[in-house]
Amino acid sequence: MRPHRGPQQATSADAGDSSLSRVTGSSIKWPPDDDVIAVQRGPEPGGWGGAWRAFASTFRGLANTMARLRQGPVTIQYPEEKTAVYPRFRGRHKLHVFEDSGLEKCVGCSLCAAACPAKCIRVVAAENTPENQVSAGERYAATYEINMSRCIFCGYCEIACPFDAITMGNDYELADYERSDLIFTKEMLLADSIERAPLKREGE
Repeated sequence: MRPHRGPQQATSADAGDSSLSRVTGSSIKWPPDDDVIAVQRGPEPGGWGGAWRAFASTFRGLANTMARLRQGPVTIQYPEEKTAVYPRFRGRHKLHVFEDSGLEKCVGCSLCAAACPAKCIRVVAAENTPENQVSAGERYAATYEINMSRCIFCGYCEIACPFDAITMGNDYELADYERSDLIFTKEMLLADSIERAPLKREGE
């Protein structure tokens, strides 16, 4: 409990409380309760500590570079030996179907085309009929094309898809000789890749 002070015993903390109360329009209690979170401020700039914080990252990067120099060059015999990629690597697109029914997951909503910043996706929807049930929804993608020469591999298409119909795999071998061959059709996107890129193991 705070001891009672007379009018002549007001401290600077009390003066600060009263001035803060006038600004905020509320009563401030000092010291604050236990549920008040104190702001963690950074260290004061300047001095040897400031210099070390400024150049510590540079020193660590140089140490990593010098450690790699002792290993020497590493040659990968491509295409017999493929470079491993991380599991979250965004590569070749793929359209998916339901395993139990074989129906396509894509319903032709064009959300992927709307989210694409490069405008490289073209979707033309058509209605499902009892005689021709292609997808599980009311519509399906009669035409689904991705222009790989314009794609920036941002992953917005798979994020925007509400049914996980389009995903980006780990395959990165997409080079070709003609630009027209880089327009992936629906049949190409539904088909599995001929060769799979290896994935890096944990800790690599």
